[in-house]
Amino acid sequence: MIIDWNVDRIINECRKMYAGANDPYVTGWNNWPCKQDLYRVKFAVDAMLAETSTFSGEEEWLGEQEKEKVVRILKNEQRI
Repeated sequence: MIIDWNVDRIINECRKMYAGANDPYVTGWNNWPCKQDLYRVKFAVDAMLAETSTFSGEEEWLGEQEKEKVVRILKNEQRI
């Protein structure tokens, strides 16, 4: 398989949706579709992960990600 996608670009697109969903200069009429798009991405990713095999080292990696998340929360940092 050739990896022809860019995770940073995908995350950046999601950040645009996030910004649109939280833009204080527009009404909910405009914010809500942006949040719906975030939900659509979430639902699609959740469904794909549910049907993907578990790999060696995956649990450890997820544990590390969770620890980093806790540290960011304790430091009151946002990484969106």
